[in-house]
Amino acid sequence: MSNHLSLVNQKLGFATAILFLADNASDATAGQQFQRQAAYESSLLHLYTAFHFYLRELAENNGIKNPETINSLGELSSSLHELGKCPSEVVELQELENREGSWLRDVLRYHLQVFKSPPKKIEKKAFGAENFIEVVDLTQVEPVHTALNSELLKNWIGEFKTMVLRQRQTGAEY
Repeated sequence: MSNHLSLVNQKLGFATAILFLADNASDATAGQQFQRQAAYESSLLHLYTAFHFYLRELAENNGIKNPETINSLGELSSSLHELGKCPSEVVELQELENREGSWLRDVLRYHLQVFKSPPKKIEKKAFGAENFIEVVDLTQVEPVHTALNSELLKNWIGEFKTMVLRQRQTGAEY
């Protein structure tokens, strides 16, 4: 069994476990809402990491000598092209990545948003017109993804698991 296969399974397990914790948390306070949003983003990051390791699993299964150097679908595709290979698993991933509204395209888009810096705001003076220091509510949640929610994450995790299991079964037949 490949190390990458185990890592894919582990990261999917982490994404699911964190989502379960988020779903069972209450929304009574702003702090708990903040924790739920943090859990959603954590689940997304684990899902992305599972995808990342799945690319390396495919690289390993297709004879790429250093699969740990693969960090994107583009790199995997290029490396396989150099070997004269174009496996159906990679073709499917490329189609999902390019199809508007696909679960993979959405996961990749949301992942990029997590690391996107917010736009620079117009600076306010520390002391307003009345010589008071502005108060900032640190518990106020300003999520990067207003639409990131449990239902969406469950769908993405389910779609990814289904695809991986199907592709692994197909690969085992050959």
